[in-house]
Amino acid sequence: MTTDQGHLAPEERRALLLGPLYRILGTPIVAMLGLLNTAIIVRETGEAVFGLVSLVATVALLFPFADLGIGATAINAAAMLGGEQRDEAVDIIRRAYRVLFVVAGALIFVALAVMALDAWSGVVGFASGPEDRWAITVAMCIFALTIPAGLGPRILVGIDRNPLATLVLMSCPAFGLGLTLGLRAIGASGIWFAVSALGGLLIGQSVGTVLALRLSGLGTDVFSPVSPSRTGSRLLAGSMWLFLVGVGIPIGSQGGRILVAHLSTPEELSRYALMAQIYAVGWQVLSAAALAYWPIFVKRRGVADVTIRMWWRLTFVLALVGLFAMVCLGLLGPWAASVLSGGTIQVSAWLALAFGAVLVGQALHLPASVLLTRSNEARWQAFWTVAMAVIAIGLGCLAVVRFGAAGVVFMAALAILAAQVVPDLLWVPRLVRRRSPVG
Repeated sequence: MTTDQGHLAPEERRALLLGPLYRILGTPIVAMLGLLNTAIIVRETGEAVFGLVSLVATVALLFPFADLGIGATAINAAAMLGGEQRDEAVDIIRRAYRVLFVVAGALIFVALAVMALDAWSGVVGFASGPEDRWAITVAMCIFALTIPAGLGPRILVGIDRNPLATLVLMSCPAFGLGLTLGLRAIGASGIWFAVSALGGLLIGQSVGTVLALRLSGLGTDVFSPVSPSRTGSRLLAGSMWLFLVGVGIPIGSQGGRILVAHLSTPEELSRYALMAQIYAVGWQVLSAAALAYWPIFVKRRGVADVTIRMWWRLTFVLALVGLFAMVCLGLLGPWAASVLSGGTIQVSAWLALAFGAVLVGQALHLPASVLLTRSNEARWQAFWTVAMAVIAIGLGCLAVVRFGAAGVVFMAALAILAAQVVPDLLWVPRLVRRRSPVG
């Protein structure tokens, strides 16, 4: 890393520029693949069943906290692989894999238990037919395996290979489309299309894991036991707070799916689901830019003034991008939804603008989320993230009956502004200045 911490090292600059650039250049292709996948599924399932398929297929958006915050800790560890703390960093990643394989096994057991009880309709809110119990169980088992597989792209981010991590994740829709076409070719019933997106995600993450272990020098040794000298150490300290952050963010910003599924109509859920996929295009570009700063901030934990300046610049730039994206969603979102669904799903301008407002709030908060990753800072993040989720769900319950999906999404945007953006702007500089000189 460069000795002048006020400037980016060449590899950091490449990661910062190329990751978002790949995402921007690849977004039309990825969007085309993802939206083509959506269009095929809508036509194969119909409006009502598509909402259920989308709810199951996007479980990875609703429950990224299944990795218990360990994925975030793995990024911090990967960023330290090139320094004096490499041995400790390797042990952190070893333990991360071991814990997440246990989590995956537990989720598979739960999915099989729900299948045995034939209780999926109670879990997701409604049913499409007798094949739900099998298709949803397969989807949940695939999702469980994506939890440890997801460490691969995170390690790539930590070793300043954000462009490669971006390409890996961008390949997932292509794999998912391939699975969708395969299901269509064999004449699978509608609910089975819930498997394709999660299957594509697992394939892409597996490719990322192979690349990450090779480029980081970890190799298969990462699956060895933790060094005896650190067996009793709290290698994953801070993960629980990052876990709570992971719980709150998807529940607050995307948990409206559950509210709409239980308190509104299948048609309204389909409108929400389709608009959420269009919104995801903008979110992916913003998150790629923010993630590139994660290892940059980790390596500069001991220089507060430099870190704060970088944070302000990133917040300003992402806010501008978010505002531009909101305008685009408001103007083009309803038209795009109509085209993609072949006119079967009509999305209002209010729903499109609501998702744009969520995107602006998330853009303003993203820089703080990748900056405040030490244990005490993650605790502060966790408090406000949980507050955001409580506000979003509480207000969403009041809004969904009268205003439908648009009301739920607007309440999520309000919660993000009140419980994340405002606290960030008021307290992030103070938290960074409290750090010890050694970070």
